[in-house]
Parts: sequence; C-alpha cells; structure tokens
Amino acid sequence: FTLSAEGGHIIGNPAAATKVVEYASYTCSHCKQFETDDAPLLKSNYVTKGKTSFEIRNLVRDPLDLTVAMLARCGGKGRFFGNHRHFMATKSQWMARAQSISAATEALLQTENYAGFMVGAYREMGLGAFAKQRGITEPQALTCLKDPVALQKILAMTDKAVGPLKIEGTPAFLVNGKVVHAHDLAELRAHLPKLVLPVKGNFKMRK
Repeated sequence: FTLSAEGGHIIGNPAAATKVVEYASYTCSHCKQFETDDAPLLKSNYVTKGKTSFEIRNLVRDPLDLTVAMLARCGGKGRFFGNHRHFMATKSQWMARAQSISAATEALLQTENYAGFMVGAYREMGLGAFAKQRGITEPQALTCLKDPVALQKILAMTDKAVGPLKIEGTPAFLVNGKVVHAHDLAELRAHLPKLVLPVKGNFKMRK
C-alpha cells in the first residue's frame, strides 16, 4: 500500500506498467456496485498478478460524501482499502440516517465550517457504530474528521477531477493518466492488459 502525490491510495506495484485510478464517491450507488462486484476481480486478476496498480481517489459530491471520505482515511494507508470497502458495503445503512442531521449542523456549511459539519453529522447519524466495526475509536474518528491536511487533499483531488480532467460522474477511471470511457470492469477491461486464461482439462495437441 502506498500513497500517490495526489493523496490517493494505491494497492499493488506502483511501478506497474499499467496504472488504474478510480475516482469514487461514497454516496454513489454505482461506486458501491463497482467496489462490491468488480474491484475484487480487478485486484485478483490484475493487481495481485503485477499487471496493474490500482489507486482510489476521491471525487466528493456532497458534505456527507466528504465526511465518510475523511473517516475512510483513518488508520493510515494500510487500513484504507478495508475501510473503503466497509463504508461502501454499508452505504444504504448509514445513508438512511442522513435525515438525522440537524438544521444547526447543516448551517455550519454556510460558513464553510466543514470540520464542524462532519463532527455533527458523525454524532447525529451514529457513524461511530460503523467506524467501530473497523476498529476506529471515537477519539480517532474525531481526530480524522478535524484533519486539515486530509481535508485539503480530498478537496484538491475533487477539484482536479471536475476541473482539468472534466469528469462528470462516478465511478470514473484513468488508465496511465488518461480518462477512459468505462464505468465498470466490463468496460475497463478494454483498456487493461490481456489476460492469459489457463487451459482447462487434459488437453493435448495432436501431432
């Protein structure tokens, strides 16, 4: 596990000939589907075999997305991919609590008090229960939510995605630095190294 200069999290050999980057949002249903259905196959068929590296960057769509993105970074680079998968897998559960966010907490966004909003949302939505399932204690979670360096990294990743890269939706993918037309692994495969599939059975070539 390594970190990119942009602040994204990389699994696999960062020097792999093919580098895949996913821009993901935690409040995006298609991102959840990619993480639960496609990401395991991408990792097992390409990343673990050294064919590609896989980096996840944030493209935050809303304040709740930002809150969960900050929590997913808790525990360092070695914990991120497990945290990411957990918050994606439980998306429907914690999003169902979004109506618990008070008007007072939402009002903090008007003054760009993002840390105040995120701490309020964390407490009012009971996000601590989901963080605890990943071994993140409340003091650790609150420290992560108030981390100005992590906040700026996430916002900068988002700015690059919607600015220079002109990404309009998530998940979106880069392959070796270029945006490709792909929203799932089926489409992404066209831009990845060809797989050599094992021959099944006791096949023998005839003379």
